[in-house]
Amino acid sequence: MDLAVAAAPLVHWPETSLVNVEMLWRWLHIVSAILWIGFLYFFNLVSSPFAGTLDVPTRMRILPPLMWPALNWFRWASLVTVLSGLAYLGNIVTADAHNGNAHQGTYWASFFVIWIVAWGIFYGLLRTGKAPLVYVGAAVVVALASWIFLVLNSHGWESNRALCIGIGGGMGFFLLLNVWGIVWRVNKKILRAMEAAIATGAAMPSATPTLARQSALTARFSFYLTLVIIFFMAAASHFPLFGI
Repeated sequence: MDLAVAAAPLVHWPETSLVNVEMLWRWLHIVSAILWIGFLYFFNLVSSPFAGTLDVPTRMRILPPLMWPALNWFRWASLVTVLSGLAYLGNIVTADAHNGNAHQGTYWASFFVIWIVAWGIFYGLLRTGKAPLVYVGAAVVVALASWIFLVLNSHGWESNRALCIGIGGGMGFFLLLNVWGIVWRVNKKILRAMEAAIATGAAMPSATPTLARQSALTARFSFYLTLVIIFFMAAASHFPLFGI
């Protein structure tokens, strides 16, 4: 009996409900993020280069049945990632504010306002269709948004986790707006036009090249931005850059 006890693994299931809920949000966030970023990398590194090698008739037959399910997994995974991440972040910010006898209103207001405005500027840049302006301009906007967020949330009670995730998660929220506001909306139009062209022989709309370019530029910038997001997510618990 003593030998059996000594050989048994030391497993202790946390009894505090908050710990279990936080773990659920973290697990859901990681799983959905893997799906989201995985599809984003697939679009940038595999499907788009492959589609470019196909002739137009073949591309129009292959892409709709491939991209409809891929885009559905992509967009819903992005939503679950952000919602579960916000739930997990809420636990962190609430604990920080409680420990510091502070209010968290500025944190959340600045989070949503800053990143929505940043996305609005990005969309304006995207409408120009000029890749250098989109990439450089958007990089400056994201960097400035991150700096403003830090300036507005430097009261002393914010932890490194809250600030790192406020930046990385803010960029993730920015990408969510890219997914639903640009990539899904644009590709839905393109794929429906392809299906109509195959079924009826109708010509593709004249706006298709512009829409395709907007989607491509958005996907490529999002691809680059995930590298920064992953850094800040890892830094939240393992690299004390900010706060306490």
